Amino acid sequence: MKRTPALLAAAALAALIPAQAQAQAQAAKACLTEREVAQMAIYAVPSVVTGVRGKCAPRLSKSGFLATKGDTFAQKYAALQVETWPVAKSALLKFVGGSVGKPKADDPIAMFASLPDESVRPLVDAMIAQKIGEAVKPEQCGNVERGMQLASVLSPRDSGAMIAFIMAMTKPKNPPICPAAS
Repeated sequence: MKRTPALLAAAALAALIPAQAQAQAQAAKACLTEREVAQMAIYAVPSVVTGVRGKCAPRLSKSGFLATKGDTFAQKYAALQVETWPVAKSALLKFVGGSVGKPKADDPIAMFASLPDESVRPLVDAMIAQKIGEAVKPEQCGNVERGMQLASVLSPRDSGAMIAFIMAMTKPKNPPICPAAS
């Protein structure tokens, strides 16, 4: 593999970095990169649509965007779920459990990480739909539908990148977004 020279170079560089810089680098691992945020966003959209529909269907027009074009919108993103899952899963684990140190064998996050993807993905999908359904307030349904309609003109990758950029600009604390490389 070609990783060995890169690992040796990284180890040599790490030996030269002062302890404070190493601590800062370790803390940065707990943040999510814009790529991770974008991949999570792309992965989550089909479940978000499910959660919003579950909460908002009675409040939205039967001729509105979600009722007429929601399936097509969700399918564009669902087509990328296999591709985005590895980074989305890694980011989710980082967000839920942090990335500093090695988790213990009895740690629920470690158990989650060790499960086969075909078992984990349906759980994650259901969790996203449920949490979205809980988070959306009835008075927000129209705006959420409008946001999805606006996002529908973008490709899923562009939409994910836009979500990641907006999150990076707003600098949320949970999850923290890593500073962009300049």
